[in-house]
Formats: sequence, structure tokens, C-alpha cells
Amino acid sequence: MNAKPVLPGIDAILDGAIMKSRHALFLYTSLVNKYAIQASFLASSHEDEQLLYITEKEAFAVQNQFDMGHELLVIHPENIGSLETTDNLRMIIDGVESHEKLKSLTENEKNIVLCMYDLSSLPTQKVRELAAGHNRLILNTPDMAVLSSGLFDRSGAADETIDRLVREYLDIVILALVAGKPMCGTDIMDIVHRNFNVLLSPGTIYPLLHKLKKEGLLECDCNIKKKVYKPAKGSEAHIRDILDGHLLANEFLSGFVKSNSSEVNRI
Repeated sequence: MNAKPVLPGIDAILDGAIMKSRHALFLYTSLVNKYAIQASFLASSHEDEQLLYITEKEAFAVQNQFDMGHELLVIHPENIGSLETTDNLRMIIDGVESHEKLKSLTENEKNIVLCMYDLSSLPTQKVRELAAGHNRLILNTPDMAVLSSGLFDRSGAADETIDRLVREYLDIVILALVAGKPMCGTDIMDIVHRNFNVLLSPGTIYPLLHKLKKEGLLECDCNIKKKVYKPAKGSEAHIRDILDGHLLANEFLSGFVKSNSSEVNRI
């Protein structure tokens, strides 16, 4: 395949999503090489699977991204009715809005479906609508890839819990973001809003950025328009320890809650 290498571990994340659900939603940012992701997904197909790519783009523009020849069928959603078979498809739906003819294919349990959308081009409400129709979501940026599930058809209590966790561990969120890419306060507020639907004010973000800078974890480059924050020189290992410690603690707590909630279900 002609696609460039992708973030390490993305193959395992893709496989994990497909093992748990044969219909996954993949949201990516504009800097991610989506064709490399798609190439990985297609390359894991079995001999009995028909490879299908549904897009509103010209077929040749897509075919040129892959070294698969006739094995990959690229069609417009309006032409789904011309398919010779609707079973055993490994299919990519690339940026196509809701389309009635797609329903029978995506609901067919014999098919494996990966729906891909550029997150930066989607309003928050559209993200919610897409997520509500999928059991598994993969979020991919140049610096991270996350497989999530069960978070999007949420109750009010779940929304409140996510809001609370983001605000309580905002320093961890900031360190994770800035460790991957230098950012200004506005960038951080925008990403948190798009990914968690949590609105933060400058009065929340900037004092915390100043605190992390004072602690020697972050430093900033100043220009005429904004301050861009990045890990302070020599702090990278410390930041990684903080993030790893948070992940371990969260894993322990989640396991504890899950084991005890299962006991409640037995009552």
C-alpha cells in the first residue's frame, strides 16, 4: 500500500473496535493521514470479504491512494443498488452524510463497517448524532488514538460526571494535550469543548496554565498575538510520570467501581 506509516498502536485499536463491534465510527483531525488508516483496515480483510469504499468523491481519486487494483470497489452512495452482493463486505464510509441506501449495509451483521469523518469539519451536534448510531468510536489525532465505547448515548448523570471529571482533572488534560503539541489557551478550550462538550472560560484555563508553568512543567513562547505553551525543557519525563500515574489510578478506580457495581446488579 502507498499510505504513509500511522501512529503506533492504531492497528491494535482498529482490531479492538472491530472485535467488539462490527460497526465503528472513526473521527480524525485534519493532520491525520486518513488513507493510511484506511489502508490498515483494508489490509486486515479475509479472502471471503469484498472490499468496498463508499464516497461522494471520484472513484479514481480514491483508487490512486491504494495499491489494490480491482480488489477495492469504490462507489457513490447513490449506486449502492448496483452491488452484486450485500453480505461479507469490509466497507469504508468516507465522510458520507446519512443516506437511506446505506442503512441495509451498515445494519447487516455479516458486514464490517468503518465510518470515517474529519472531526474539524463537524459541528458538535453532528458529532453527537454520529456517535449515537455507533457502539464504538475511535478518536485519532497526530499524537494519540483512543478507543471509546458506551459514552455517547448518555444519561444526564453521565454528562454531569464527564463534566466534573474534566474540570477536576483539567491539569492532567492540559498536560496530555501540550505534551503532544504546543498549544495556546484558546486551542485547549476548543479541543476540550469539541471532545467532551465542556465549555471552559479563560478564567479557568489561564490561571492553571500559569500554575503549571510556575511548577516547572510548562514554558511558553510569546508572540504578538498569543502565548503558546509547551513542556518545559527537561520536564518531559516528569510529565510522562504524572500522566502514567493518572492512568494507573484511573484503571484501579474503574476496576473497583465495576466490580462493586456488578455486586449491586445481583441484589
